[in-house]
Amino acid sequence: MDPQDLLNNPKLQNISPEKLELLMKLAQNTSPSASTPKDMASSLKNASERAGKEGLDFSSGERDLIIEVLKQNLPPQERQKVELMMQMMKGMRK
Repeated sequence: MDPQDLLNNPKLQNISPEKLELLMKLAQNTSPSASTPKDMASSLKNASERAGKEGLDFSSGERDLIIEVLKQNLPPQERQKVELMMQMMKGMRK
């Protein structure tokens, strides 16, 4: 993902600069050729661990926005897999 996409995405305009910086690093380290749901989940896990070490906590709304932004570069079939996985995870939380 092009980190510039994050800066230009209106959905992420209200996120704190510290969180946006972390997301920029995530975007820079995410290879477009390796954009699968598994790769995305791994990247999000690593970013979450990094955020915890830095004392940052993302709200569920912020996490949903991040996933939406990351899904934009996935092929349609992979995007559907991510959406199904997210629905399953939300169902498990209830």
